[in-house]
Amino acid sequence: MRKSNCAVCAKSIGWIGLALNAVLMVMKAFVGLIGGSQAMLADAMYSLKDMLNSLMVVIGMTISNKPLDAEHPYGHGKVEFILSLVVSVIFMGLTGYLMIHAVILLLDPERHRTPHLIVLWAALVSVGVNLAFYFYSRCVAVETNSPIIKTLAKHHHGDATASGAVALGIIGSHYLNMPWIDTAVALWETVDLLLLGKVIFMDAYRGLMDHTAGDAVRTRVVEAAESVPGVKGVVHLRARYVGQDLWADMIVAVDPDETVDQAHEICESVRAAVCRKLRRVGSLHVAAESWEVGTTVKTTYSEEPVQFDEVMLVKADR
Repeated sequence: MRKSNCAVCAKSIGWIGLALNAVLMVMKAFVGLIGGSQAMLADAMYSLKDMLNSLMVVIGMTISNKPLDAEHPYGHGKVEFILSLVVSVIFMGLTGYLMIHAVILLLDPERHRTPHLIVLWAALVSVGVNLAFYFYSRCVAVETNSPIIKTLAKHHHGDATASGAVALGIIGSHYLNMPWIDTAVALWETVDLLLLGKVIFMDAYRGLMDHTAGDAVRTRVVEAAESVPGVKGVVHLRARYVGQDLWADMIVAVDPDETVDQAHEICESVRAAVCRKLRRVGSLHVAAESWEVGTTVKTTYSEEPVQFDEVMLVKADR
C-alpha cells in the first residue's frame, strides 16, 4: 500500500460501512412504508445487501490478514472469495422474491399509488451518501487490492444509481401523473440486483479457481523485469491471484557469460523491480536461463506448473 493510512482505512471500512448501511436501510424501509413507495422498499434491499457485505469485509479482512502458517502456506486470502460467494447466493435468492412481488404489483393497476414527496428527499440523501462512500471504498480497494472491498465499492456505486432511479420515479409519479412508474422502478432495481449478484458470484468463483492475473498485469510484470540491466527478456511467466496478492513464477533470459552469482543478483533485481511496479506481490519466484546472443526471446504464459531452481544456467537451444 502506497499510503501509510491505507492499512487503517482497510481495518475500519467494514465497520463504517456496516453502521452507515444500517442507518440507510432503516431510513429507506421506514420512508418507503410511510411514503407508499415500492421502489424505496426495494432500494432498502440495496442497503441490506451492503450491510451483509460490510460484515463480510470485517470478517474477511480479519482472517485474510493472518500470517502464513503450516496449514495455510499460501495464506488465508481466499476467505474473501468464499464470503463474497455466500453473500451473492443468499442475496440473489432474496432479490428473486422481491422481483416476483414487484411483477405482481405492476400487473395490478388497482394497487398503483403515487408515493409521498418525502421519498424523493430520502432518495437524494441516499444518492449523496452512497457516492461519497463509493469513492472512499474505491480508494481503499485500489490501495489494498482486496476483492471484497472492491465488491463493496461496486455495491455502493449501484446503490447510488438505484436511489437516483427512485428519485426520478417519484418525480414521474407526481408530475407526469404515472403512479405505476414507482413499481416499475422497483422491478428494474430487482433485475439490477440480480445482475450485480451474478457478477459478484462469477468474480468470487474465478478467485476461488485461482484465475490468471490477466494480460494487463502480466505485461506490467514483463516490462518491470525487462527494465533490469542484464535481462535479455522474459522466457516464461505464470501469474495468478491468491486472495489480494499476486503470486508468480518467471524465468528471465541472461547472457551465457554471466556467472551464477551475477545471475542471482539479476534475479533479485527483477524481484525488486516487479514489487516496485505492482501492488500486493505475495510471492515471486525468479529463475535465470542463459540465452544465445542475438536470439529473440519470446515470452510464454503457460499456466502449467514449471519446475526450476532459482538459477538455471543451462545453455538454451533455441
